Amino acid sequence: MHSFHRGLVFVAALALAAPAARAADPAQPPSALTDMSIEDLMGLEITSVSKREEKLEGAPAAVFVITNEDIRRSGWTTIPDALRMVPGLDVAKIDGNKWAISARGFNEQFANKLLVLIDGRSVYTPLFSGVYWDIQDVVLEDVERIEVIRGPGATLWGANAVNGVINIITKKAKDTQGLLASALYGNEEEGTGVLRYGAQLGESTWLRVYGKYFNRDAQVTRDNRKGDDAWDQGRGGFRMDSDLTDSDSVTLQGDLYYGHSGQFNTEISSFFPLARNNFEDDVEVRGGNLLGRWGHRFSETAGTSLQMYYDRTDRLGRTIREARDTFDLDFQNDFALTDWNSVTWGTGYRVTRDRTHGTPTSAFLVPDTRTGQLVNAFLQNESVVVKDLLRFIVGSKFEWNNYTGFEIQPSARAVLTPFESHTFWGAVSRAVRTPSRADTNVVLSLGASSTTCPVQIPFPPFVMMLPCTTVQQIDATNSFGSEALWAYELGWRWNPVRSFSVDVAAYYNDYQNLRTLEPVANPIDASGFPVILAPIVKFSNKLDGQTYGAELTTSWSPIDRWKLIGNYSYFRANMDPDLDSFDPTTGPGIEKGSPTHQASLRSLVDLPHGFEFDTGVYWVDHIEAGVVDTDISNYWTLNVRLGWHVTDNLELSVVGQNAQEAQHDEFGGGLFSAGTDVERSVFGQVTVRY
Repeated sequence: MHSFHRGLVFVAALALAAPAARAADPAQPPSALTDMSIEDLMGLEITSVSKREEKLEGAPAAVFVITNEDIRRSGWTTIPDALRMVPGLDVAKIDGNKWAISARGFNEQFANKLLVLIDGRSVYTPLFSGVYWDIQDVVLEDVERIEVIRGPGATLWGANAVNGVINIITKKAKDTQGLLASALYGNEEEGTGVLRYGAQLGESTWLRVYGKYFNRDAQVTRDNRKGDDAWDQGRGGFRMDSDLTDSDSVTLQGDLYYGHSGQFNTEISSFFPLARNNFEDDVEVRGGNLLGRWGHRFSETAGTSLQMYYDRTDRLGRTIREARDTFDLDFQNDFALTDWNSVTWGTGYRVTRDRTHGTPTSAFLVPDTRTGQLVNAFLQNESVVVKDLLRFIVGSKFEWNNYTGFEIQPSARAVLTPFESHTFWGAVSRAVRTPSRADTNVVLSLGASSTTCPVQIPFPPFVMMLPCTTVQQIDATNSFGSEALWAYELGWRWNPVRSFSVDVAAYYNDYQNLRTLEPVANPIDASGFPVILAPIVKFSNKLDGQTYGAELTTSWSPIDRWKLIGNYSYFRANMDPDLDSFDPTTGPGIEKGSPTHQASLRSLVDLPHGFEFDTGVYWVDHIEAGVVDTDISNYWTLNVRLGWHVTDNLELSVVGQNAQEAQHDEFGGGLFSAGTDVERSVFGQVTVRY
């Protein structure tokens, strides 16, 4: 494991590479609560719903925005943990570097119905249509906001934006001028160092460069042994923004990272006697990305943009090794036909190629190399029927992929504002989850057990019970099709006074062709002793179902220096397998694998003399054994933070995470990792800005 001191050297080297130009404006400390009221928050400009700037209060979708101030004062130090602040999201930590995160159910390590973007760059992996959360990291001080849509976003964002979209948006280089240095140390957070420098390169060009390193201790197993899930990572990068003219802007940014994500794994080393080999799989992760974006405004009501990015990821572990290259091109144009009607349209192309290597006793892909292509176009029209009262938004995404061919994903939305403080909205949407490499090409051992099997002996003909080893395997084929969703949503926002707001969303989701594991063969090898029984299952689309629920967010400032944010979410699922389905576990796993109730309450208080006192309580209902391998009791966590702005340039803070108990379970083990308990964590942080 790399030491914290080596990480600091890494960060320092990157920071020293920054231009020596003097910053135009010193970075200012974070704003006080009074600088952004609840009314101001509802008026925030967001882009994830329509791909155009619009106010949060009028968005026709279930949207929650995590601001930079929310992150700073939450006590969380990772993006996955910060997402616990969002109603309707299931966030459960599996081990020291893995999370199960999904929206509105279907939660598991490889959750495949949630699209995640960082500055417009998709970070889901086509390997399993999910997210490797251990490599999604940025300098949290540079995050402007995180926009989270619960519900389909496929009309604009395409396949896999089925149950939600998370769009992480970082600040422009112009807004991060000067020097920022931060150091964090604690019992679990064994060292994090950040150096970031921003400078103005010319009259209209700004640059920032950064370096970051962290080292996190392993968590403990359920029987109180030290886990093998320690986590360290270093990364560095830059962002440059330039206003070429009054109408043209260019952004260029890139990142490089390298680290290790530990996990504890099991493989079958012999069939009889049955033997499993337990081992620590220290997965090496490395990669980088480069993104360029050009924007041009023809007028206040018309503009266009072109974005390109390249992404390289490598995961080198004992269980499976993957190298992937992705190139993406995206074009968008928006214009107003009349004062009452506007159009947004665009097109895109993505190509991704992987090279994989696995083992017969764990997982491997056939073929071991594959290239995926995606061509898409979208069209969305917004019509104002009655100004400041009623508007409609209709559109569709059209995609072609080389797994299932052509897909159409339409939506229709309406926004009604009968009074200035009330906004009602409704939506009907279709979304699909297209197959991944794992759905169509994986061969995976699900485990083994020793038992006795009925075996027919031909000479003389009779059946006898013999000792045998059962080895169940997934043997995927290209026959797996897309999963489909029709979603029906209603919402209401109420902001009667500057200090109080309510946001309610309800939904009913109807799914077709969900993934199941169906038996296709039950070969018996009786040529030797003992017998080997090898049932084979394949992915199929033989499950339908419905989910429904509601989410509530309320914000209240009793006084100027005190803010309360409360969230509650409710979720239920009913799954209905096809008559010819023989999968007894997937449906019940979806029904039981997500909590029915979740709630949280955060309190943020500005005290005299630059002090801040912040607390957050998060409660999660129990999870029955389903997708996870064990029951998870209901639990609650408590975060406590005391911060002090010593001067405008110096901030100190002490944080207690999960302060209520020494350790607790949040999720069962993942496919390639045994689960560990989340432990109490205490750390101190120093941040300097110039």
